[in-house]
Amino acid sequence: MDVNGEINGISAPSPMSKWSAWLPLLCCLLYAPCVTYSEWYIDELFAVLRNEDARGETTLAQVFSNDFWGNPLWGQSWTHKSYRPLAVLSFSWQFRFLGEDLFRPQPLRTFNAALHAANSLLVWALLRRLGLRAGLGAALFAAHPVHVENIVYLVGRADVLATTGWLLAALIQLEVRRAWQAEATKPRVDLEAWTERRMA
Repeated sequence: MDVNGEINGISAPSPMSKWSAWLPLLCCLLYAPCVTYSEWYIDELFAVLRNEDARGETTLAQVFSNDFWGNPLWGQSWTHKSYRPLAVLSFSWQFRFLGEDLFRPQPLRTFNAALHAANSLLVWALLRRLGLRAGLGAALFAAHPVHVENIVYLVGRADVLATTGWLLAALIQLEVRRAWQAEATKPRVDLEAWTERRMA
């Protein structure tokens, strides 16, 4: 750490920036009423409740060879090739851990809301690493009404998980690039020239 409070070229967070992570989480409370909705909407019955893959009643191989609705991707049955195995697995894991309680949609919506809160924190971390106003940007992301469908509508979990994957990939890419740049700026020793000077 140098006199400017920097570690490896990255500014140390100010006390205010540490508190700014709470702002997007507070904005996520806007979605708290969503977790109380007890109705199954449109495709949720087919994607979750009537889907053996989502209920955890099939093998992992079947989950990866079926579409989002539990129909085989290849064969005689009809499918529109909607492939979202990670979303289906997340439903399956919830059924496995929560059991009968998942015949109500509220725990599933609660998980969607928790994923959205995690994504809001990932946006905060990404903006902070980019040197932008992380609290404000992540709060706008957290509170934006475009996310309502992906929290309330269980089929939207695939979108929430895709956002998680993208944000994690962006954070990893930033760290790898910073490490690569730090390595590239290190002085190099020309071993051959050094050996020749020593031998002379």
